Amino acid sequence: MRLLGALIGLAAGVLGAAIVLTAYRRWVQPWQHRWGATDEEVWAAMPGDELVPAAASTTRAITIAAAPEDVWPWLVQLGYGRAGWYSYDWIDNDGRASADHVVPELQDLQIGDQILMGPGMGPAVRAMEPNRYLVAGDREGGSWCLALNPAAGGTRLVSRWRVRWPLTPATVFWVLLSDPGAFVMERRMLKGIKARVEGAAVGSAA
Repeated sequence: MRLLGALIGLAAGVLGAAIVLTAYRRWVQPWQHRWGATDEEVWAAMPGDELVPAAASTTRAITIAAAPEDVWPWLVQLGYGRAGWYSYDWIDNDGRASADHVVPELQDLQIGDQILMGPGMGPAVRAMEPNRYLVAGDREGGSWCLALNPAAGGTRLVSRWRVRWPLTPATVFWVLLSDPGAFVMERRMLKGIKARVEGAAVGSAA
């Protein structure tokens, strides 16, 4: 605006923002919404899908060189105030390092317990089958499923989020603002789980 003048500068800024958002929506968002996942995993039904029918779905996945029963303990201890999120701890765990080992006293997760994402905030566990899947959330806030599928080379850890936002300018703005951040954090989380599980397996073997 200083270089081009108020009106032209404002128009140029709006146009630039529109171009960036369009590029993100068309190319970047579809890629990050299915990061690491196969076509089969993206389209397959998962536990918890029924909680939020006809909803937008995000499916991400990673291969872990370990059996499902070796990955499961790291999932049930997830959460703020528990073992952390294995992601960027300075953002989502008050700067405390996420656990680098399985914590026996955090293995008692039950249906109805909250998986905290911050103080007093987080989805409640709705269903789980040890060594197979964990489902949290509800129709209003969205659902989240972490599933463990045996595969060649170990286990596929598949994460699916489903949410149905009302279509308003405010929610569109919020989704565009939060969507890239959610991807960055979850990608780090999946990689963090993989590194910890495989590191523990190497340590046990040694």
